[in-house]
Amino acid sequence: MKNLSLRTKLLIGGIFFPSLLVLIIFGFYYYQQSNQALMTTVDASRLLALSAESTRIEMEKKWDHGLFTLEDMRAWAEAGEREKILNAVPVVSAWQAAMRNAEESGFIFKVPKFQPRNPKNSPDPLEARILKKMNQEQLKEYYEVNDATNSVHYFRAVYLTDTCLYCHGDPAKSNEYWGNSQGLDPTGAKMENWKAGEMHGAFEIIHSLDKADAKLAGIIIKALLIASFAGILNAVLIIIFANRQVVKPIRQTMEMLEELEQGHLDRRLVLDQGDEIGRMAKYMNSFADCLQYDIVETLHRLSKGDLDLNVTPKDDKDVIRGALLSLETELNELISTIQAAGGQIANGSSHVGDVSQVLAQGATDSAASLEEISSSLNLMVDQINTNASNAMQVDSSSSQAQQAASEGGERMARMSEAMDDINLAGQNIQKIIKVIDEIAFQTNLLALNAAVEAARAGQHGKGFAVVAEEVRSLADRSAKAAAETSALIAGTVEKTEHGVEVVKQVEASLQQIDENINIVSDLATKIADSSQTQSKGIGEINDGLTLIDGVIQTNTATSEETAATAEQLSSQAAHLFALLKRFKLKRGDKELPR
Repeated sequence: MKNLSLRTKLLIGGIFFPSLLVLIIFGFYYYQQSNQALMTTVDASRLLALSAESTRIEMEKKWDHGLFTLEDMRAWAEAGEREKILNAVPVVSAWQAAMRNAEESGFIFKVPKFQPRNPKNSPDPLEARILKKMNQEQLKEYYEVNDATNSVHYFRAVYLTDTCLYCHGDPAKSNEYWGNSQGLDPTGAKMENWKAGEMHGAFEIIHSLDKADAKLAGIIIKALLIASFAGILNAVLIIIFANRQVVKPIRQTMEMLEELEQGHLDRRLVLDQGDEIGRMAKYMNSFADCLQYDIVETLHRLSKGDLDLNVTPKDDKDVIRGALLSLETELNELISTIQAAGGQIANGSSHVGDVSQVLAQGATDSAASLEEISSSLNLMVDQINTNASNAMQVDSSSSQAQQAASEGGERMARMSEAMDDINLAGQNIQKIIKVIDEIAFQTNLLALNAAVEAARAGQHGKGFAVVAEEVRSLADRSAKAAAETSALIAGTVEKTEHGVEVVKQVEASLQQIDENINIVSDLATKIADSSQTQSKGIGEINDGLTLIDGVIQTNTATSEETAATAEQLSSQAAHLFALLKRFKLKRGDKELPR
């Protein structure tokens, strides 16, 4: 749709949519007329069914008034007059009258029933389904369109009355009604035991819709022919109008736009119209004038370096002239700034050249000083390494002395323990000697007692006295020896205690020596670590100086290159300055610096 021409779209809008609307109206009209024809047919069928129902009611009244009796029916049955019996049945009279009307009016009348006695009244599948529906839903009437035959089937329910029960009621009353005990009615048919009020069947009236459809089709065809002629006339008028008033002006506008797209600004629209298209042509011409005399002319002046444009926007929403005004202002400021910067660059490049020369000379002097500093640092590193080596030797000797002092302390501790054991053993010996001294004292007492007893015994105790004397002499020598031994042991214990005190003092001195050696060892270790750290730091400083020396040498070379570049920059700045002189700035701006 989007690729179609404007003429085609106008034709579609002017023909297709009205035609579609006409078709919708015809469809609605056809649907309404079809429903109206259907309801007309249904109403006609209803009148016929009501007529048959009225005939049946009249026959019922004749039975009520005694015009027909059971005795007459029995007499006709005995006489074999079956037609009289059937003509006396109300429902039979009703359908016979309806069938005569059907033959005259061109419709079909049927009486489909449940359990029919006459095979002609047996319902087909459509009739059986509808009878079942009417019986279940207690419908008095129902109609349905049969699409296969294009006909309307109208059904009017037939309910049994008391009169109907004479032939269709309880078979047990056949003897009372008809004088037989076989449950047969006057026609010899079996009574079905129906009840009053039950649906026995229906009056069915079948009308064909072919004539109504043909009549409606003729009306629709005539209307379509008229609508088609009107549509063709409408299409012709739309084409003429579209070509003159829309398509041709739009085509000229499109051609002008194509020229504008190609950059051709000389073409203008000549349309003598006061509508929207004429106004569009007027504004298109104004737009082309704006492009040619405002935009392009301004760009030409810009290309020649004239920045004094004097652009004035028509209003706040004038985006094009506003953009040109912004461009004029920004370019004036930019060129002024560049011109000022050009002079500064020229001056700065000269100054950079001078500074680069001074910087190169300073870098050379710095490199010489760094070589001297590096030599001094190397000498300092050698001395620090020597100090570190001596400190490590001191630390090793201190460790050995510390180990020897520790071993001496351990040995003095063992000696102190041995002296304590000796002192304890001496004390134990003193206790034993004291016991021996007490034993000698007791022995002496016993010997004295023995001598007294021997003196009392006289001659008989002489031998015992001699023995007692020897025992007393032995006890005296034992006591004397024990006293001497005790004195010796006491002296030994006293000397041992003095030795223990001396050993403890020596042990304390060794511990103090061990602690001092530990302090000396720690100091020697710290000295060695500090010396290594200093050596490492000075090495890093030396590496840094080497790096600085390389950087200074690089800076020296760079300074020389910078000086050369500064000279080139000064030359380029002068050239840029000459180029900027060709721009004509807006009046009131600063003059180009000399």
